Amino acid sequence: MILFDRIALDIKEFVNFFIDKYKYDKRGILKGFKMKSGLNKQLNEDIWCNLFIKKSAYNYCAKFLLIKLWEDKGKILSKINKRGIEKWEKLVSNLDNYYSKLYEIAEMDLINNREIKDAFKNSDYDIFKIDNELAEFMIKRLMEYDFSTYNLETINQIFTNTYLQDEEFGYNLQYFYKPAYAIEFILDIKMVKEKLV
Repeated sequence: MILFDRIALDIKEFVNFFIDKYKYDKRGILKGFKMKSGLNKQLNEDIWCNLFIKKSAYNYCAKFLLIKLWEDKGKILSKINKRGIEKWEKLVSNLDNYYSKLYEIAEMDLINNREIKDAFKNSDYDIFKIDNELAEFMIKRLMEYDFSTYNLETINQIFTNTYLQDEEFGYNLQYFYKPAYAIEFILDIKMVKEKLV
């Protein structure tokens, strides 16, 4: 369980880094999303925008966890796990400038994967991009862990213990705005398993 706590801490640190980076970015577009949807209109604009950015960050965390799981299990070629980074370091002289590209390539692999593509569908939460700093941060953190013995239920447990307990301004992110596909994919894992039992 200590390992899960470390991963949860890495998720929280990524979320905070993401929020700091995008805190004031694309506010006009976010205000347009709020007005057009009419959802959560009781919230003032600053709180609404902050919750949107936070949910976007968690959606990207969910994507990183799923990519890492698929790579460590050998379901797709390694790009952002330890094996993948070691291979890329041999091919690229300055890998530090290409972490975001590796993330994009890994994401494209799963967009075309029948088993998991729904988690990677484009949504409003993808308005912010994983730049090189964010990609490097999360890739280096997740490289420390071996997900090859994990399954989707383990990822569900790690993610939900962090995401569902995160309430800002007394508001549960799960009920904010629209569903985020990667988050929903992970949260639905437990529900699908319970229906099968």
